[in-house]
Formats: sequence, C-alpha cells, structure tokens
Amino acid sequence: MSDIVKNGGGIAWAGSLVGSQNPNNLGYRYSHAHKRYKKGTDDEDEDKSLPASVVVQFRNRAGEEVGNLIDIPTNSDIDAMSLLIHSLLNPEEEDESKKTPYSFYAKVKRNGVEDDVEVTSTLSNLILEHGLGTEDVISLTYQPLAVFRVRPVTRCTDTMPGHTDAILHVTYSPDGRHLASGGGDTTVRFWDVNTNLPRFTCHGHKNHVLCTAWSPDGKRFASADKNGVLILWDPLKGKAVSTIKAHSKHITSIAWEPMHMNKECDRLATASKDSLVKIWHARTQRCIASLSGHLDSVECIKW
Repeated sequence: MSDIVKNGGGIAWAGSLVGSQNPNNLGYRYSHAHKRYKKGTDDEDEDKSLPASVVVQFRNRAGEEVGNLIDIPTNSDIDAMSLLIHSLLNPEEEDESKKTPYSFYAKVKRNGVEDDVEVTSTLSNLILEHGLGTEDVISLTYQPLAVFRVRPVTRCTDTMPGHTDAILHVTYSPDGRHLASGGGDTTVRFWDVNTNLPRFTCHGHKNHVLCTAWSPDGKRFASADKNGVLILWDPLKGKAVSTIKAHSKHITSIAWEPMHMNKECDRLATASKDSLVKIWHARTQRCIASLSGHLDSVECIKW
C-alpha cells in the first residue's frame, strides 16, 4: 500500500523493508504507538512471544527526532532500517551508489543506568537480548558510516624503460623528486620523476641488486646485492663513494638512522641472510656494531 493517511499518530510500515521493487513507494501508514499486530504463524524464525511489529522513533546524533513514530517489523535488520532512513532524508534520491549505510543504537537501561547499545542484527534480537518492552516506543539513534570506495586503476600514467632484467627494489627520495631502482641487471638507476627520464645509470654491483635506501637528507644513497656487497652512492652525481663487503650472504634490508636522531645522516644498518645486523658509518665506511642475536635470516629492519 502506498497511501499515507494522517490520523494523529505515528507511521506504520506495511510489509517488509527489504526486497521492495520500488524503494520510493515505501508503504507507510500512520499508526498509534499502542497498536500491535498478530504474528504470522508461518514465521518460525522469530520468537512467538514477540509481536509482528514495534514502534520506533529515529533520532540523529544530535538527538533530534527524524520523522514521526514508525511501526516497523520486529525482524527489521540494519540494511532495512538504513533504507528507511535514506528514504526519510532523501526521498528523491534513487541512485543506489549514493545511499549511505547507517549504524543504529538503542537506549537500554542497565542497572539503572541508560546506555547506548548497537543494533548488530535485527530488532527482535535486540528486544530479546536486553528485555525491551514491545509496548513502549523504542528510541533508535542512527549514525552514518564512512563509505570507502576504491577506484580501479584503469591506465598507466608513465612508463620508464631502462633495466634489462627484473626490477627488484625501488625507493623515492625524501623530497619525492627522484626515484632509484635496483635490478637483476646489477645496475642502480636514478630517475627524474617530473620528466620520467633517467639521470644516472650506475655500475658497481656484480650480482642482483636486492635493496636500496636513501638517507633522510637525500644526500646519500645505499644499495646492496646478492653477494653481500654494500655500495654508498652520491645521488647528485651518480658516483660510487665506497664499496663494502658487508656480509657473507646476500643483504636483505637497509635502514638509515632517522634525521631527528642524527642530523648528519651518516649511520645506517644492514640485515642479511647470514643472521647478522650490522651498523655502519657512511663517512668512515667502518662497522660500528654487529648484532648477532638472530638464529636465522634477518629479512627486514627498521630504525
């Protein structure tokens, strides 16, 4: 039924909230709060002691009443009530993608203290769990939920060819203007992000370049390979500053000391499959400390 009859009471919901072919034709009818309907004998899922419908008063987060008293089925779930709220607030909106989901909270007294309890399934479950009176008006506060819509990536913005083998690691410079990549072709390449052109192609590694890292100030760059060799570079010139045989097995991770701890940005740590973590001084190329507590490969480190 789609007619609305004003008789000084609330609004009754005629039929199910879910599955309507025409969401705009919601089938309201006004009703007094004390009126109830007999429960159908074919509904075996709900408790037989509950009426077919209950009277609710929706409120927003500010406590303002939205609409009149509404008589809705006791088996109404969150989706059904969200549809009803959307129809009350935006009766002209038909686009399904723009409909906002809501969460609902009921006022429940516990040990003499009134509390907000979230409706997690249906109204009937809420009534049975908390012993709410079906002859009383149930106050429901609704809150809009955040909707996260992920837009698919439909195109590639830029392609920068250069490596002749698989690219194994990439890192952006701290200012975001440059990109460095290391690959299976044993080269380290520096790229200009704005022009998408290569700045330097650096040779020095004899095996796959597995990990790379910029110093926090962007003035130093480190790369490590499968032979356990660590190379420090000057990223502004594309020249190798030092080459260190750091580990006996391949290096898995590099981490620089944060700038707020060391403004010189001249210390870094390396981890390896040889189960060691070593701390290096970039200017002296000396190992400051060697940490040997691990019993297996150290795959990742953070400073």
